[in-house]
Amino acid sequence: MKQSTKFYLTSFLKNQTYFTPILILFLQLNHLNYQQIFWIFTIGSIFSLIIEIPTGIFADLYGKRKSIIISKFGIFVSYVLFGLSNNFWMFLLSQIIFELGNSFRTGTETAYAFDYLKQNSKTNPTYTEVKGKQKFWARVSESLAALFGGFLAKILGFNWVFLIAAIPAFFNFLLAISWEEIKERKSKKIKINESWMHAKNSMCELCKKSNLFKITMNIMLFAAVIAALQKFIQPYMVDANLPIELFGIIYSVALGITAIVVRYSHIIEKKFGTINTINTMSFLGIVPLIILGFGQVSLIGVALFFLVIIIENIRSPIANNEFHNLVKSKQRATLGSIMELFKSLGKILILPIMGYFADTFSIYTAILILGGILTVNSVFFYINKTRQ
Repeated sequence: MKQSTKFYLTSFLKNQTYFTPILILFLQLNHLNYQQIFWIFTIGSIFSLIIEIPTGIFADLYGKRKSIIISKFGIFVSYVLFGLSNNFWMFLLSQIIFELGNSFRTGTETAYAFDYLKQNSKTNPTYTEVKGKQKFWARVSESLAALFGGFLAKILGFNWVFLIAAIPAFFNFLLAISWEEIKERKSKKIKINESWMHAKNSMCELCKKSNLFKITMNIMLFAAVIAALQKFIQPYMVDANLPIELFGIIYSVALGITAIVVRYSHIIEKKFGTINTINTMSFLGIVPLIILGFGQVSLIGVALFFLVIIIENIRSPIANNEFHNLVKSKQRATLGSIMELFKSLGKILILPIMGYFADTFSIYTAILILGGILTVNSVFFYINKTRQ
């Protein structure tokens, strides 16, 4: 099997998350309020913030493939733990294990793909095209998983949905073991001073390059807004009086449409240009949030939620491609992890505030604030065409 095919299969298996359409309801059924739910994800993000750079350094110095294998195993374990959980502390432990596994993947997996495709450019498509196809298979996978998720929860119970999701996660771990080696500098022994200097030099690189800093902040805030927004979709559908059986079908259709759109994100980039596409999508994401924030409750409102998610899925591979184009290969995994660290920081700042506003006022007030954050992001972290 070609490595590029393994990228697509990995994305498909990773997103066999049958719990997607019922996760927040599952937590609410276990007597958690919005603030507790958002604190689970916030504390998970804090943990991710702490370990993100060390795991990125690990990947740069000791091998990206090794880091990815560790990641897949950790995610598998977290799904099993979620399936066995029934209170705040057990859910928190499960989320922390998930973040541990995920931190070995974020930044590193895209860095591996970028380096592999660059080293084998004659026989492979471009990075943006591969990422677009990965997003396509990820959304197809999510769509299929979501289609069954609501029915599985209804028939077997919410806990079993996580235990079933652990099966493809385990196969993804086995697949990662078969990934090809790439040319990269590795260290046989852990050298603390070398690791510290590597991280320091990477951070200096981020601070010195204006466009690199701007795109990092732009990605960070947009990702944090999406992370918060996704927590409100299921409660919103409850407000719209939709039965749980329809949750999976709605997710499936929406994610299927997303898959078709993101499959061709590289064509959008070629037609309009990288920078123009990122900036335009940043501004377009504001409008649906403003409409939702003023209390639009209907199937049209559900569509607006997923419209923002589609916009992010178009933006994401293009913005990531621009980010990686601005960094050196030897710092790519570490800087990728620094970007993930910034994304975790964004979630830490935004999630508990949104949980507070949702509990104290309403989810609509929180969504309106999210629209304001996207507006600030689009204006202050507008990406310029001139690189520094």
